[in-house]
Amino acid sequence: MPWIKKKKCVACKKCVKKCPTDAISMVKGKALIDDLKCINCGKCVRICPVKAILGDKDKMDVEIKANIKLLKKSLAKSKNKKDQRQIIGNQVLQLRMQRKVIKGTLKELENIKK
Repeated sequence: MPWIKKKKCVACKKCVKKCPTDAISMVKGKALIDDLKCINCGKCVRICPVKAILGDKDKMDVEIKANIKLLKKSLAKSKNKKDQRQIIGNQVLQLRMQRKVIKGTLKELENIKK
């Protein structure tokens, strides 16, 4: 699903005009995608002149970098290597739990779809 980096959006409205399902509107001078209407065709990603609309892969890269930035901030607060390993270990456990939740949810959605 496309994702808009609001800070980059310049309100040119090219994405609004090109969206085949009218899933994009302007709210407070920034593009906004209605996930229920979006068919993930990618036209908005390709048409955006300032690259404010990201596709799935780009969104993942941004979110990974944000997660690592937050983790490094937490690590900087603790100079003790043991505490830092504990922080990293806790983060790994949380992410593994989230992965299980996502996998379970996907499985249930597949069952509903049948």
